[in-house]
Amino acid sequence: MIIPSGIFKIDRALEGGIATGCFTQVYGKAASGKTTLALQFVYATINLGFHTIYINTESSSPIERLEQIMGRKYDTFEQSIQIMIPKKFTEQGILIEDLQLYLRPETKLIVIDTFTKLYRNSLGDKRTTYAAHRELNRQSGLLKGLARRKDVAILLLNQVRAAIDSSDEFEPVADNIMEYWSDFVVKMDLRVKRGERLLELVHPEGGPSPQVLYLTPKGLSTHPEDKDQHESAR
Repeated sequence: MIIPSGIFKIDRALEGGIATGCFTQVYGKAASGKTTLALQFVYATINLGFHTIYINTESSSPIERLEQIMGRKYDTFEQSIQIMIPKKFTEQGILIEDLQLYLRPETKLIVIDTFTKLYRNSLGDKRTTYAAHRELNRQSGLLKGLARRKDVAILLLNQVRAAIDSSDEFEPVADNIMEYWSDFVVKMDLRVKRGERLLELVHPEGGPSPQVLYLTPKGLSTHPEDKDQHESAR
């Protein structure tokens, strides 16, 4: 099943939307619009009559932004989304292990925002870092298996770091692990003009051309807002 965002340029860039049974990674710099993109798909999933699990590791709640995108109060759609908040990387791992227990027959989307944040917080000396790598790989494998078995779309938001071979480019955190498990990889980037964002499907290669979008108070749009571009969304 393909879940469309309902926004032409997003769905064009992603060959129709995001697929159930698949592991989709979205990476980009802070304020590039990753969370807003994820919430566009939450909105679309709810409108299709399905249920979403949203695992939030960020300090801010997604509820206010989702209300802006939905155009209505949270209590009118809270039965269609379950928000979970792990505080530590070990808690995230336990939650992912037990995730199948929280699935409903109508669950079609699982979002983790941000998948690698608690992982990065757990890095330390060589031994600790090696253990964190193994745990991230394990969690990724569990999610990929869950996507396949239960036909749900896994949408993971990822942070970035400077690319080793270039001072001007950036790459996903834990790139080797994330690339191995990802069926689709989406890059979001800031552009010079205020409010503009670039959305590109970078894996599989040879996909549609990148699309320019605009970050607005009501979400991502194909057209810019004349006033008060929303710059606080991640």
